[in-house]
Amino acid sequence: MVSERYKVLKYLGGGMSSVYLARDIILDREVVVKLIKVDHHNRDKSKARFQREVESTIQLSHPNIVSVLDVDESDEYHLLVTEVVNGPTLKEYIRDHHPVPLDEAVRIAVMILQGIRHAHQAGIIHRDIKPQNILLDGQQRVKITDFGIAKALSETRMTETNQVMGSVQYISPEQAKGRQTDERTDIYSFGIVLYELLTGSLPFDGETPVSVALKHISEPMPDVLAHRDVPQGLKNIILKCTEKDPYNRYRHADDVIRAIGVYKDNETPYAAQDVKDVEKTMVTPVAAPKSPEEPEGEEETAEEKPSGRKRRFLLWLIPLLLLLSAGGVLASTFWPEPSFAMPDFEGSTMDEAEQMLEENGLVKGEVIEEYDDSVETEHIIGTSPDTGTEVEAGSAVDFVVSLGKEPYKMEDFTGGNYDDVSNTINSLGFQAVNIEEQYDDSDPGTILSQSIEPEAEVHPAEETLTLTVSQGLEPIEVVDYTGESYETAHEQLTAQGFNVETSNELHHSDVPEGNIISQSPNYGDFLPGSTIQMVVSLGEEPGEKQYVQNITIPYLKEGASSEEATAEEKTGEEEESEEESTEEKDSEPEPQSVEIFIEDKDNDISTVADSFEMTEEREYAIDLTIEEGETASYKVVIDGKTEMEDEISYE
Repeated sequence: MVSERYKVLKYLGGGMSSVYLARDIILDREVVVKLIKVDHHNRDKSKARFQREVESTIQLSHPNIVSVLDVDESDEYHLLVTEVVNGPTLKEYIRDHHPVPLDEAVRIAVMILQGIRHAHQAGIIHRDIKPQNILLDGQQRVKITDFGIAKALSETRMTETNQVMGSVQYISPEQAKGRQTDERTDIYSFGIVLYELLTGSLPFDGETPVSVALKHISEPMPDVLAHRDVPQGLKNIILKCTEKDPYNRYRHADDVIRAIGVYKDNETPYAAQDVKDVEKTMVTPVAAPKSPEEPEGEEETAEEKPSGRKRRFLLWLIPLLLLLSAGGVLASTFWPEPSFAMPDFEGSTMDEAEQMLEENGLVKGEVIEEYDDSVETEHIIGTSPDTGTEVEAGSAVDFVVSLGKEPYKMEDFTGGNYDDVSNTINSLGFQAVNIEEQYDDSDPGTILSQSIEPEAEVHPAEETLTLTVSQGLEPIEVVDYTGESYETAHEQLTAQGFNVETSNELHHSDVPEGNIISQSPNYGDFLPGSTIQMVVSLGEEPGEKQYVQNITIPYLKEGASSEEATAEEKTGEEEESEEESTEEKDSEPEPQSVEIFIEDKDNDISTVADSFEMTEEREYAIDLTIEEGETASYKVVIDGKTEMEDEISYE
């Protein structure tokens, strides 16, 4: 069990690290665990460097990069946990499928570049791109592994000779000389991988890592056409990727991807760039055969003695280089270059920086602009390499230049309620926030407009924001219409948006009929939509009398008139036999329908005033209101026939 989480299942191999297939017992999945020995001579620095360089690779997420799942450490090991990729390395794939079809080789090359590009955009350089670090999964997708490992281990031991040899086959000239590396280092190694992918062979080989590294530094790239007939466009890409001077290579992985996209259209032979730094290499001179006339044992002339010393020095140098190569180090000591501490450019303008570059023999690289609250606009925030770093003449310096304080992109506050957004607006730190109110049909507090347009970039501390806010509808003055015509008042008030209602009560008054007796409210400012109550006069009240007419409504047998019914009532009980009386008592009478009609001050005889059903004689009181000089009347209709009616005068 490793790190109390990963159960080791199988040993997969080793080089710089021991690699195992394991199971994550927490997430129940297979993973690859790499155990890398800690450098005991420099334990703290080794751990810090490993954590700094490798932990950042956890953030990489790309289909062409092996996912790093976990980073841990113990006293003995650095621990790196990655996803499992079931498939061969590109080295094994080339061995088993050579010659790889051109279309397939181009497809693989583009996927490698896409993975490299993603890492470069995240600020991570691989520094050990080689087929052994490129895997192919079950869908033949490229998966690059070990991002960050090369730099993380650059200060730890690398004594495995086969690992050094494997890496040196793809090493860039600047790596071999111990110089500073950047994205173009990975592009050089990619060029070597592309050469091998197309030809099945390596461009440079030798018996020792040193001899291979020297070829990367000094020998021209072999012609790919010596191994295979490939389009001129692909040959050109290999040659530009593997230029000795980084400044003559493609600058970014995107540049290589674009070149591959049009390689079929590029038939012009590649023209090698002029190398800025002419490499000085040490070559062991070949001893010329002695002339027969030259006596044996003759002492060397004064001119020959220095050559002899040089030969003796070089013979001593070779084993030393071999010894150093076992540690994977090709020190720049053997190619002396002037180096000095990186000048401090921070706070300078680019004009000042360019002058300093010229004075120090440096070259301007990329210039990136960023917002910075603490650095003045158009002044330098920082550089790469950092201030104080050892650099050599001719090195490129990248700059980060300040755009000043980042502006605020103005939000659109219109349509919102000011109370809801006031805290947000105040937190932005405007120099002042002015509120202007105006009447509007939107809800009170609604922001109608703002003085700074949405999406405008501003520095709030330097700006005044003015907001126009709704007060709601404008109140309207209501006048007192008491004594005036209701019709006129109703017309004017409804035109202003008020609701006008009249009282349900009937009021007689000395106010002329149809005019307003009272009004509520009767004055003041009110919002449209408010209700105004009116009491309207019925005029003066005339004299009238109230009568109550009591009547008896008879129960009629079927087919009988009211007179017959009355007569029958008087004699029926005497004439009926005892048997008939008994039957009548036992049977249920049929109900009859009664309707009452009244004509008086408050009723119209054409309308039923009351109606009901009855099964026996009944007393009924009729209320009549009779105005002075007028009459009133009523009638009783039973089962559709008028059985009773009468007229009554005011007197």
